[in-house]
Amino acid sequence: MGINNATVQRIINDELARYGSEPGCCGAVNRAFRELQRRRRLPGGSVDENLAAAEHYMFARWMVCEGSISVTQMRAMVVGYDTLKILGLGRLMQTTSNPTAPGSTAAMQWGLNGVNDGDAQHTRCNSSVVPPVFNSDAYSYGSTYGRSY
Repeated sequence: MGINNATVQRIINDELARYGSEPGCCGAVNRAFRELQRRRRLPGGSVDENLAAAEHYMFARWMVCEGSISVTQMRAMVVGYDTLKILGLGRLMQTTSNPTAPGSTAAMQWGLNGVNDGDAQHTRCNSSVVPPVFNSDAYSYGSTYGRSY
């Protein structure tokens, strides 16, 4: 099926608009990520490539915006995650019994876009928070990482 960039951007824009009144520098991004994560956990949602790309974008943006993870670590996580999926090892990253969407360079690019946008947002409104050099907790985001408003 493949990723439709216009569809991914629409999903991102819709969710950010929906949660635009959330408090804090990264509040809307956090809530948007959690909503996309919830939708991906529904039957059929996990394999929707556009929804997956939007969720990965939002996760990367949120984590970097909050300063929970360094830009360098998040980039490595994005590239590593999608590379494993491209190699057919997506089952290693499943956080539910649902299958994962296929990996692709397009999905990887959306994750990297999220890193860049999160970094810009962090600089604008959250620069007093210095991300750790390495955050091992970031690898457990699938079900519990971070605040859920």
